[in-house]
Amino acid sequence: MKRTKLFALGTIITAISALSISSTIIIINSPDNIPPLVTISTPSEDEHLSGIIPISFTATDQQGIIQELQIWIDDVLVQTSAYNYDWDTTQEEDGAHTISCRAKDRTVWGTADVSVIIDNIEEPEPDGISPNVIILSPNAGSTVSDTITITMEATDANGISSYAICIDDVYRSGLNSYSWNTTQESDGFHNILCKATDPSGNNGSDTISVKVNNSQISLTPPIIFKLMTFNIKESGEDLAYPDWKTVVKEENADIILFIETGYWDDNSNQKLNQYLNEFNTYFTDENPYIGYCTQGITYGNDGAAVMSRFPVIGYNQITHVPLDNTTSYDVTSDFFDVEVNVTGTFIHIIGSHLKAFPGAEYEQKREWEQEGIINYMDNLGNIPMIYLGDLNSFSPEDWGLNTFQSGLGYGPLSMMVSPYVNPDNGGDYSGYSSTIHSWTDVHRTLNPTDWGITYPGIYNSRIDFIYVNQLLASYLVNSTTGDTIHAISGSDHFTVDAYFKLV
Repeated sequence: MKRTKLFALGTIITAISALSISSTIIIINSPDNIPPLVTISTPSEDEHLSGIIPISFTATDQQGIIQELQIWIDDVLVQTSAYNYDWDTTQEEDGAHTISCRAKDRTVWGTADVSVIIDNIEEPEPDGISPNVIILSPNAGSTVSDTITITMEATDANGISSYAICIDDVYRSGLNSYSWNTTQESDGFHNILCKATDPSGNNGSDTISVKVNNSQISLTPPIIFKLMTFNIKESGEDLAYPDWKTVVKEENADIILFIETGYWDDNSNQKLNQYLNEFNTYFTDENPYIGYCTQGITYGNDGAAVMSRFPVIGYNQITHVPLDNTTSYDVTSDFFDVEVNVTGTFIHIIGSHLKAFPGAEYEQKREWEQEGIINYMDNLGNIPMIYLGDLNSFSPEDWGLNTFQSGLGYGPLSMMVSPYVNPDNGGDYSGYSSTIHSWTDVHRTLNPTDWGITYPGIYNSRIDFIYVNQLLASYLVNSTTGDTIHAISGSDHFTVDAYFKLV
């Protein structure tokens, strides 16, 4: 049988050899469409990575031939000559990234992908240490009277994020000092709590008790009163700021200038009277407010009003102001001049809302308005005067203190602090300044290192101001900005206040 098969095979070979004499046999190789098998060894799918990590892979092919290698990260080719690559993840953004490893035989590529998470953010060590708080003044157990300053010192390795001063469990200030008018308190012992919070939320505090004794104050004590300016954002009707009335109650100022009162003049001053009644009902232990508001208001973001616990003996709504070139300028928002009798001292309070918005056109309008109102005040003569409101400009006195101001000019404020000459910052405005009055920027004078921001967010600037002239500067006691609990929710502006002690 074996021989038979061999014979048969030989016969076939002989036949093929015979055919090859007259024919050519063509052998066609079938194409290789099977890609190499690629496997990523490290890292693994969804692995969290940090620092320098190795990428490695393997590749096998049915024909045993691998001609090209590639490693890609987020569609960027990083390796072309090896099965591994050291990846510095610190050069990448934290989050998801894709690694692709590829190998090619003679014709086709094989690929494998993994998705990984880079996490190079180092979590800070938990801070369990509270700030150290010490009340510097007054002294524990001391007897106090009249107006005193409460001061605390707070230290923490990570800094202090907020302060609070409370008297008899009632919040008074968000600063590290507070001017306390003890004449408003009952004689006897009162508790002072000073608290500081660090960025981790740890609280430190110090508490003392002091004795208030005002029984020996003169029968004719000095008059201490609080003045405030407050832009209430379109009559306080802006739904984003529902707490403007709460801020007024927290501040408890004796004289208040409101800006952007809107339509308080409608229906015979209906809203003005509504708010007067509400505040007078709330402040049952204070003299009642009387009020006036500008008339003929067309827009909700216009209008001004004053509420005063002292008699108002004169009121003038100012629609036009006199410029230096003798022309009359029609102001964007009417000024008003209220004369108040503060227990025998007659003070003119000039309310202002200069033109808003950045840019050269609006800056020029503010400068004309300021030039004109300064001329108006000069024409009143050498009398006690306060100029306050939303001036929509920042002061040259803040240069170097607050570097976040932008887009708002300082020309109008330069006119108030004459002489001020700085051509590099826009020129000399001292020629437009008062020829009678020497103005004091109240908050900056009393708080030289405090930014006193009144317009938080876009500009982080002081654009609301209180200025007093030379006849009132010596009576200043204290000034704060936006230091109540609801300051941030009461308006897009913070309040600015000033305390006066008339003797």
